[in-house]
Amino acid sequence: MKRICAALLLVILCGCAKTADKTVVAVGATLSQPEETETKAATVVEATIPPDGNADDITCKGSYTGEGSSAAVVAQAGERTLTNEQLAAWYWAAAAGYRQSGAQDAPDDSIPLDRQECTVDDSVASWQQYFLRQALNAWHTAAALKERSETVPIQTEEAYKPNLDNYDKYMKDMPATEYLYGYDRSYKPNSMHRSYLDSIPDTLSALAQQKGYGSTGEMAEEAFGTSGKVLGQMVYDMNYAYMYFTDMTYWLPEVEETAGDVSDEYYVNFRHILLNRNGQSEEDTMEAFQKQAKARLQPLTPQKKREESSFADLAHLYSQDTASALDGGAYRRVRKGQLPEAIDAWCFAPERQPGDTTVISQGEEIHILYFSGKESVAQVEAAETAKRTRQAELICSAKDALPMTVTYEKIVLPDAEGQVSIDELLYPDVAHERYPEIPVYLQQDYPGVMFGGFELRTNGCGITTMAMLATYMTDTIYTPAMLATAYPEYHDASGTRGELFRFIPAELGFYMDDITSDIKDVIAALEKGQRVVSLQHLGHFTSGGHYLLLQQYYEDTDTFQVRDSNIYNYRKLSGHRVDYFTRSDIL
Repeated sequence: MKRICAALLLVILCGCAKTADKTVVAVGATLSQPEETETKAATVVEATIPPDGNADDITCKGSYTGEGSSAAVVAQAGERTLTNEQLAAWYWAAAAGYRQSGAQDAPDDSIPLDRQECTVDDSVASWQQYFLRQALNAWHTAAALKERSETVPIQTEEAYKPNLDNYDKYMKDMPATEYLYGYDRSYKPNSMHRSYLDSIPDTLSALAQQKGYGSTGEMAEEAFGTSGKVLGQMVYDMNYAYMYFTDMTYWLPEVEETAGDVSDEYYVNFRHILLNRNGQSEEDTMEAFQKQAKARLQPLTPQKKREESSFADLAHLYSQDTASALDGGAYRRVRKGQLPEAIDAWCFAPERQPGDTTVISQGEEIHILYFSGKESVAQVEAAETAKRTRQAELICSAKDALPMTVTYEKIVLPDAEGQVSIDELLYPDVAHERYPEIPVYLQQDYPGVMFGGFELRTNGCGITTMAMLATYMTDTIYTPAMLATAYPEYHDASGTRGELFRFIPAELGFYMDDITSDIKDVIAALEKGQRVVSLQHLGHFTSGGHYLLLQQYYEDTDTFQVRDSNIYNYRKLSGHRVDYFTRSDIL
């Protein structure tokens, strides 16, 4: 869903460079010089490039290749140290990454790197010095992020004010605290990330086989000039830093939007429902669709109807464009000329405004379109640049807080093949990489936050349940306070209105499938991987009414895993102590 792309890799590799009076953010410098900089022609020298004798600079040695103490400490950041054998892993991973990047200016693989003049960076002499600087920066970045993850408290919203005495009384030692928002005061990788970190030895073993090596140890020695243990630790540290950095970026303030000039080049965003006529007339096909749509939308009152989310809901249910139907028929940032002619002409008509709709027939296909809006290409690119800059500034602040010192004269680099890159050792992001399980929010953690005319902590189980569901389904943080502020109209004197779960999901990017009172339907949905909102009446969980979120069904024990927003239930109900409830509990 959200992969921090190659730009992040470049930030982690380069970090930031310091001049006398300003910080230079080095984003993308590993691939090529800026276009306006004229690069030098590659020069192959007959002998090793001479040293310049500056003990405090990367050009200290003309060549770092040779034999020396593998255990010698060559760099330090705070209490964290880097030895020659550890540096070798970072160095050859950086060199291989550059070679595999497809950069036009690249060293000759048949000639030692310390004998080739670097053509992309005038501040170093050889390619070896260039990759050594990258390796030191990458290690420093990983060390600084690891330090920050252990010492800087995790970020939470201002409205989140948990009662720590209640946590000790009700939540301590409960399985649910594993997923409780804000419970851990410092960073902890989520379950999916922990699983990946734990499986690094197996991952390296599989990669070694794929690359034609007999074992991880053989790959480490031949491709990196180090040991399997050292390579494994390097891969762990790099991935841990990457995961933590990704988590930090979620809290970056959004780039401020400006009006943007869309008079020249712009993207369009729209939603699409595809109907196949299958030999029917256009009128009969549209009549059948409108009948379905009316049944779906009938409960909506004009005050509650949100046109685009309603269209998205219909697209998700009925569109035969199966790829876009998963996302409510959404097409985003489409440029002129990328669409079929008639659709392109309608979307890019100068008069087109958000909320416009049309029906276009083409042979057996009927296209129903909803226009969402335009975005300036220049504005989007500027926002992306600003985002990358803010990411780089995060790296810089972490490294500034943990400065690195290097003893260049002690550095010795072994010869190796350098055929395995950092990208091949990096965690492959997948959907739900932030929230692989449903997080637990507690309504009592938000004293003073109002939902409608009531306090969220006493009358907010519905909106808190929606916050858990929305955060999980979208992999984006939606806290109870955020949703209570956005949707106050879904609370009345009797509690949370059920329409909240019917109509709001489509606004956030996921969809309600069905409403049922049959436990068999609930079990079937959970077994398909869906999540179920359960409205409890007088019974096991409540003396009045209470919303729960059901995450999983265990067929062998006929029990359910529950996410509950009420802190007072955790000590009162034995099911919370084992993290499952029986069928009779739910019924």
